[in-house]
Amino acid sequence: MREPKQFIFTNKDYATLTRMVSQCPRTNTPFVSLLRRKLAQAHVVPSSEIPVNVVTMNSRVTFQVDDHAPDTRVVIPDEADSLVGLTLPITTTTGMALLGMSEKQSIDLTGFGRKSRTLTVIGVAYQPEAMGGVRLDVPQGPISARRQGRPFLHLVHSSDEDPESNLVHLHR
Repeated sequence: MREPKQFIFTNKDYATLTRMVSQCPRTNTPFVSLLRRKLAQAHVVPSSEIPVNVVTMNSRVTFQVDDHAPDTRVVIPDEADSLVGLTLPITTTTGMALLGMSEKQSIDLTGFGRKSRTLTVIGVAYQPEAMGGVRLDVPQGPISARRQGRPFLHLVHSSDEDPESNLVHLHR
């Protein structure tokens, strides 16, 4: 019997997950089970057709685990690009669980510790596909972004003690 399609992925995100499952050395872990569940219940669409309320790679998402305070992170593909407290790689249980979920959707995470947890997507504040593929670069790469003609963030910092003098500018 086929499982219902509960997760929506872009072609690119689905290909990334397929590659991940084929490269997993151990196949009987809770993480790999979650990954396989996501793939088995996937509805794959072109990037231009992904609903704006679905978590994709590089989406900024607000989520809640059980009854804890909500948290907001950017879901990213790789731990190497991770910024503590700001990003959430899909190589983590929470990052993997969020990918492909829609606003108000919940997932039960059992087998990842002592007790089961329920993860709920509260909202998707930014999704690159909804912005026509526009991806904002973090301050470490404005020169390369400028060379490629992509928008980038640039932190303007003043040594004054006035906090209003610290501004973030979006350059197009």
